Amino acid sequence: MALPSISTPKVKIVNKDLEAWIRLPALEEGEHYTIEYLHDVLRVNQITYGIDEAQLQKILDEEIYEQDVLVARGIPAVEGQDGFYEYKVNMNLEKKPKILPDGSVDYWSMYSVQSVQKDQVIAIYHPAVKGTDGTGVSGKPIAARVAREQGALRGTGFGRSEDFLTYFSLMDGKIDIENDKIRIQPIYEVSGDANLTTGSIDFTGDIVIHGSVESGVTIKATGSITIDGNVEACNLEAGKDIILRSGMVGGNKAHVRTKGNLYAKFIEYTVIQVEGDMEADVLLNCTVACRGSILIQGRTAKIIGGDVSAVKGIRATTIGNAAEMRTAVTVGVSADCISRLNLLKKKMDITKMELDKIEQGLAKFEEMEKERGVSYKEDPRRVALLRTRIQNTATLAGDEGEVKRLERMISDGANATVCVTRDVFPGVSIAIRDQVLNVKNNAKCVEFYHLNGKICTRTAED
Repeated sequence: MALPSISTPKVKIVNKDLEAWIRLPALEEGEHYTIEYLHDVLRVNQITYGIDEAQLQKILDEEIYEQDVLVARGIPAVEGQDGFYEYKVNMNLEKKPKILPDGSVDYWSMYSVQSVQKDQVIAIYHPAVKGTDGTGVSGKPIAARVAREQGALRGTGFGRSEDFLTYFSLMDGKIDIENDKIRIQPIYEVSGDANLTTGSIDFTGDIVIHGSVESGVTIKATGSITIDGNVEACNLEAGKDIILRSGMVGGNKAHVRTKGNLYAKFIEYTVIQVEGDMEADVLLNCTVACRGSILIQGRTAKIIGGDVSAVKGIRATTIGNAAEMRTAVTVGVSADCISRLNLLKKKMDITKMELDKIEQGLAKFEEMEKERGVSYKEDPRRVALLRTRIQNTATLAGDEGEVKRLERMISDGANATVCVTRDVFPGVSIAIRDQVLNVKNNAKCVEFYHLNGKICTRTAED
């Protein structure tokens, strides 16, 4: 049958070559479409695959005109699945204590160490699954996305099976991820108490003590320190976090130093240095220097007595007590810190000028060698210049590091505040940027901040 002259059927291919639709114009009375004609229309429009013959026949039988009808379907591509690792250990440890419904703080909910045993499976690799190409209504293939394999796990302390699918620990220890590398390292674990009988501990890695730590003991770790029991007048030093689940009574003889964060139920009569942040229920007569922020939270949370400073700010439920015990609280950075920064920058400028002069002197020796044809490498004056250059270069590098540290501190402490969500008592002094405010009267829900050279107050937000 010839194509009708009254109008041309409309054919459209949609959904990325997966569907073909046809719209037939109505014919004059007595005219009819044939199945051959519909096939011709589809062929002219390059539709050759997935044609629904039953639908074409239905169009003819029911004379479906002037409406779009789906007449061909392609087969979509089945996407492949990228390879992935299924980890069999918890790689996201809880780093913050939980607040219980009664308002108390649960320090037992925190974990600084994920332990593993030798031969324990730590990860299983699931290889990529290849996809299946589809076919469009035009007969052209629809390519499936190429599934990608993952690279082998990197790190130390673990092995893998011959088929490279199963990864397992090579030792009893703890596992963590650092810079996309898995590391399994030994841990020093004490099942009971640490005392003078067991001796002090100095360990490269993490230390976990399930009992108490008695007076006179020193505990040092390049990693974290976790102590389940009570801590007495001892020394603690860690390269990472310290967790004291049951608190510490230092008796004015204890020192705590950490390059990470410090979490404790309470700490009394202790000197504390923290590079990171600090969280506790109670601080009683402690001397604290914290590079980060201090959060004193919980049902009975308070800071009483001592000198407590934090660069980034302090948030506490209560500061001071009704007995008006002297309690000094400091946030931000002091004028001494800013003055030291300025002096260091001036010193660096002088060092750079000296280095420039040294380079000029060395250049003159090179010119003299070319002019006279004599080597000056062993000349005492040239050797002295080289030694001075090495010394000044090392000094400059050290000063640059200190300048960056001070600038970071000043930036961190720029907007530091002291926020008290319940009570602050007389006897408390608040210091911000070398301005000091002595609290004269009881106050509730107040935040102390620095503005235009003064310490001001506003209502604290819960």
